[in-house]
Amino acid sequence: MSSHDTLPQIGAHCSLPSCSLNDFLPIRCTCHQLFCKDHISPDVHHCPSLQAAPSTIGSALKLQRCAAQSCNKPSLESFVADPSDTTNRSPALCSGCKQAFCAEHRDPSSHSCAPFHDADSGHVPEKNAAAKALLAKHFGTDAANATAHAGSSAPKPSSRKEAQQRQLAVIKMRVKAQPGNPKDTPASVPMNQRLHVRVSPAGVPSSERIFWFPKTIGTGKALDLLAAQFKLTISDSQPLKLLLRQSDHEVNTLRTDQLLADQVPDGACLHLVR
Repeated sequence: MSSHDTLPQIGAHCSLPSCSLNDFLPIRCTCHQLFCKDHISPDVHHCPSLQAAPSTIGSALKLQRCAAQSCNKPSLESFVADPSDTTNRSPALCSGCKQAFCAEHRDPSSHSCAPFHDADSGHVPEKNAAAKALLAKHFGTDAANATAHAGSSAPKPSSRKEAQQRQLAVIKMRVKAQPGNPKDTPASVPMNQRLHVRVSPAGVPSSERIFWFPKTIGTGKALDLLAAQFKLTISDSQPLKLLLRQSDHEVNTLRTDQLLADQVPDGACLHLVR
């Protein structure tokens, strides 16, 4: 079996012979063939539908251009809409404003989608106004405002981007991380059961090292192992603490009687201090 046989098949190849690009999100035309976003337009791939009913197809495309301002590209809906299709097909419309857009503008953030921006600003949609009024009547304005705030608690684009960056940082850490306990081996602890941390003695950032621990390890045990890794002594006269740095202005002292994974996220920065 070749190496290609073991790879999962994702997407489909563009049906245009001169292209054959393996598109992860291919679009099916009314001629029932799959094309990439560059060749989905019927006039580009010489769609048989144009020859069968040029006036009908042409008018349908004209009516369903991308709804984004200053964009003259056909919408995705114009490519998949088939009047003869009587199945219960899901329309290729924006889930927020229910308008049809091209592949470039289909993401809500790229076409100034009203519901998308309302969510960012914390605006309560009109359809929730009655529920808010009912809450205010029976429980006061605090309950109504709390409901409105809960509706705006979804991660904003910047928060999602930060989460993606943290996830990427953790992936890079996995390559360099060493077991905090020399007795642990990669074979004994699966990757999804490991907690990765950056650790440095306070005041010595150049000594930072990356370790992983089983998520079942206690903080006290992890503190002892880290002290050994950095050759630091622990005594009653010289106690050692483990701090979690969450930001430049927020540092928390970890409790030694709790699990390390219950107190720090994967990829956290820890400091050893006296």
